[in-house]
Amino acid sequence: STRVVFTMIFGVICLKKRYGAADYSIVCLMVAGLVMFMHVDAHTSAVFQPVGITMLIISLLCDGAVSNLSEALMNQYEVGQDEFIFRLYSVATFFICIAAAAKGDLRDGLTYLTQPGTVREMEEDLPPTWTVSGKVFTMALFSITGFLGSSCSAAITKSFGALTMSITSTARKATTIFLSFALFPNECTAEHVGGIFLFIASLVAKSLRASKRGGGGRHHYKHPKKVIELSGGGSADVSDGTSMYSPLQLRRKALGDDAV
Repeated sequence: STRVVFTMIFGVICLKKRYGAADYSIVCLMVAGLVMFMHVDAHTSAVFQPVGITMLIISLLCDGAVSNLSEALMNQYEVGQDEFIFRLYSVATFFICIAAAAKGDLRDGLTYLTQPGTVREMEEDLPPTWTVSGKVFTMALFSITGFLGSSCSAAITKSFGALTMSITSTARKATTIFLSFALFPNECTAEHVGGIFLFIASLVAKSLRASKRGGGGRHHYKHPKKVIELSGGGSADVSDGTSMYSPLQLRRKALGDDAV
């Protein structure tokens, strides 16, 4: 639930972003709602270990760094979200395969994919319920849908910022928790209701704030100047990208003629 906090902190400290008081209030309200909702079961089901808490904090710091750097890189170098995710996942897959091969998991996984049945059926020599083609199809479908979801997340990050994407992801996870709480038999207390109310109130406030600004919190970056060399001498700066010029208009612009 504190992912949005780390995303905001990393953006402010490392990328020199500036957020308004309303943004800080919305994030605090969202985190407070989730903490209140989860606090009810903390004394019965939660187990706190220093090592686990340290690893969780490190993972949240890395998540905040990746989200903010992804936003900056995609906007600064004009990289599409699909290309960015493809290259990022390709590098990650390469190193994961090396680690899996070193531990022997890659060999076991390939063996599982090339034989029918589940792991339990293969270990106990039971009749297989899964075919090889069925397992490959399921794995491919899972990978495609996962890439599509990551692409949508990267598109939100590029267009509206890392903080908006972090809020969206937190809202998705919170909705899953709320639905599981509603669909399965659980004891509902006033603290649960209060946590849900605070969380929904923060989302409504974020939506109203984004609609009033009209841009949804979009961040703008200054791109390097793009200069076109013209035949016959001269050059033209077309880095603004606000209009399209014909070759004759570009030549006039390079010669100092404003009538373009």
